[in-house]
Amino acid sequence: MLLIIAIILAEGYFTGKSFIDVFMASLALAVSAIPAGLLPAITVILVLGLRRIFKQNGLVRKLAATETLGSVTIICTDKTGTLTEGKMQVSHILTGTRELMGDNISGLAKGENANGIESHILALKMATLANDAFVENPDAELKEWVIRGRLTEKALLLAGMQSGLDKKELEKQYPVLDRISFESEYKFAATYHKKTENQNTVYVIGAPEEIIARCADLDMDGKKERLGTAESNKLMAKLETLSQKGLRVLACAYGDYDARTKYDNLAELINNLSLIGFIALKDPLRLDAKESILTTKKAGIRTVIITGDHKLTAKAIAEEIGISAKDEDILEGKEMELISDEVLKEKSKYISVYARVSPRHKLRIVKALQANGEVVAMLGDGVNDAPALKAADIGVAVGSGTDVAKETADLVLLDDNFKTILKAIEQGRVVFQNIRKVFIYLVADDFSELFLFLAGMAMGLPLPLLPAQILWINLVEDGFPDIALTTEQETKGVMEEKPRDPKEPILNKSIKKWMAAIFFITGIAAFLTFFILWKTTGDLQKTRTMVFSLMCVDSLIFAFSVRSFKRTIFRRDIFSNRYLVGGVAIAAILLIGAIYFAPLQKLLATQSLPASDWLVIFAVSSIEIILIEFFKKRIFRNRGNG
Repeated sequence: MLLIIAIILAEGYFTGKSFIDVFMASLALAVSAIPAGLLPAITVILVLGLRRIFKQNGLVRKLAATETLGSVTIICTDKTGTLTEGKMQVSHILTGTRELMGDNISGLAKGENANGIESHILALKMATLANDAFVENPDAELKEWVIRGRLTEKALLLAGMQSGLDKKELEKQYPVLDRISFESEYKFAATYHKKTENQNTVYVIGAPEEIIARCADLDMDGKKERLGTAESNKLMAKLETLSQKGLRVLACAYGDYDARTKYDNLAELINNLSLIGFIALKDPLRLDAKESILTTKKAGIRTVIITGDHKLTAKAIAEEIGISAKDEDILEGKEMELISDEVLKEKSKYISVYARVSPRHKLRIVKALQANGEVVAMLGDGVNDAPALKAADIGVAVGSGTDVAKETADLVLLDDNFKTILKAIEQGRVVFQNIRKVFIYLVADDFSELFLFLAGMAMGLPLPLLPAQILWINLVEDGFPDIALTTEQETKGVMEEKPRDPKEPILNKSIKKWMAAIFFITGIAAFLTFFILWKTTGDLQKTRTMVFSLMCVDSLIFAFSVRSFKRTIFRRDIFSNRYLVGGVAIAAILLIGAIYFAPLQKLLATQSLPASDWLVIFAVSSIEIILIEFFKKRIFRNRGNG
């Protein structure tokens, strides 16, 4: 920029023009060419993007994340509550004697002495006691209950209450001596109760493979038989069947101990247990889950499921929503423990489901994906998810998650819906495109003035424009239209493009080509208009007025062209951005005032133009915009630039 201004000053000196006039014009050109409105416009674009995401149930906690969202290449998501409805409920209670459907548990505990259901009642007792969920308003009607806790624990507590069990009464009957709340480290929850004066009992509920590994026998309504028998093998086969249906399955077990038993950690007692059976829970998929996954594929984004569930459960859900989940595409947490970070990096290129993982595994997964150049959005809800959320390029917390997770995250899903992430990503892409549009609008047209001056002075012509006129052009084009462009919502086809490389600059190769075309088209048009009018009329004031008007009109028409890099200006909805229409209208009033309002005529050295002159101006502008649109179509054809 400084070099060009120096060239203009040198040209003025060697062509004998007034140094003061040339210096003032050069200074005005410098002010005009520097896009002073760019930083405020970018801030407005980011804020508006944040606001739109909020309207779509996403809360962006960090302003810069609004733009980063557009570069996401992989979404790592849990299934519960995001891909599913988050309305978990007990669907089966399975013991060694029989299978009971969830619809039949109402009032079950009231028939406690009936033959064949003792094990089912005991399973529900365990689910109720080894549980941190609670009813906030237990005295209210059932439909008005407010249950607090994790989705799984809420469903278990509700099932117990529907069967006729009262958690407070149970805790009075079996006082709690110790407990282990569910943690991914253990994969189970346990409570230690006083059963009699001489005997205590531990109730355990958690991941089937973890519980079964700690069991010695199977309790069949009070009768025990060793694991590995025909009856227990039948039960295990049903476990696999339930998991394959996409149900979350939990195992229930207990152990009795002498009241004098000593231990340092309750986990020490969780061995040689008696298995009661399994509780299966269902959580329906969201109606739009499959469509959302299809949208991510079209957008060039890979979706990876990371869950604490059994791999068969995760596989069933993944296949139902359209994610490839062959055996080789699934990796379990215990397998991750046995491989190095380098091996995980290679596997992460194709793994689509991570099952039975803990929060520490999530952090490794994020780093492995990032090592492959991926831009990762990671979902989490727990306190232990915070490191993974912080490490991810975009940390996403669900609104029902912990405060720690939400404070760490860049984006909070207020409705816990996976689709909200896609809306946020779409807005992230729109934000970056809008930054590009404003930049091009502010810079490309301004540089055409430099071409006009360089060519005019090289030809020994008078100054094409006066300093005040240059600044007024800057006011017209860099005022209301560029702010109005920040509101642009060109979303058509945005989610059918590949993610933008985060290293890609605002001025990529295609943008530079189009800017160069605009620079020469508008610059040559302005110069030829000035040259022809000056030579044919000899009226310098009129010539400058027409060139001044031409450059203002060019800018106002170009504002509509830059609305899209792929769609032409010649379309039905070109005036759909009412803010841009309003901004251009105000700028047009400023232009008309500069031409016909006497005080401004005196200030800007302009004169009134007849209708015939305006026909010439609009004819030249029409030719320019046709050429600009021609090059836009050629340059951006089949390119992902908006």
